[in-house]
Amino acid sequence: MVHKMIADNDPALKGAQKMIDRYGDGVLKEVDIRIAELQEQGQTETHDLWVKIRKAVLCLIDTSNNKTMH
Repeated sequence: MVHKMIADNDPALKGAQKMIDRYGDGVLKEVDIRIAELQEQGQTETHDLWVKIRKAVLCLIDTSNNKTMH
């Protein structure tokens, strides 16, 4: 899988894949909880990483859904 190779070099994609593996269909809820907590705590750098992780989760989910449709 291409995203697995990329994930090894990109912390956001690696984190996204770990979250998908752990939470499955509930992944976006869990990521959003973390983003909200970090924003509330003022942890800007970590918050920014989790925003990237969320985008990567959406990308990986979309890629996975497209593969199952073809």
